[in-house]
Amino acid sequence: MPHKKEHSVEKGTEQLRAYLTEHGLKHTPERYSIMATACRLQHFTIDELRASLTEFSISRATIYNTLALLEDARLVQKLDKEFGVRTAQYEWVIDRESSVHVVCSKCGRVSPVKDSTISRMLADKRWTNFVPHHFSLYVFGECKVCRRKVKG
Repeated sequence: MPHKKEHSVEKGTEQLRAYLTEHGLKHTPERYSIMATACRLQHFTIDELRASLTEFSISRATIYNTLALLEDARLVQKLDKEFGVRTAQYEWVIDRESSVHVVCSKCGRVSPVKDSTISRMLADKRWTNFVPHHFSLYVFGECKVCRRKVKG
């Protein structure tokens, strides 16, 4: 049985291929490399993604354009200033488990939190005319590092 991330990359590749074909866009190796790297990283900034791309020398513009395309194809989700983060961060959304994140409103750090109570509560909820697939919950506040800076 394939590893979960391998399965996720395969599923992402299929979804990206279908999206590119449907919209008459080119199937470039750079797009597939960016997609696979995004899957491997799961949560990342553009700089982290760029540093992790080792197969090709890919311009920043190509990375930005491809990330916008991956958002449209529903492969990644962007967390930006709307969510209180200073630098745009992205997360891979194919085959992801439901998640809870804490977001520092000062430095923009986003960290995942394991909380089975919230997952169970939403799994037990009876939905009317709706079938949930997964959820993301973002809790905003100050991280320990930023709180120390204020005290120090």
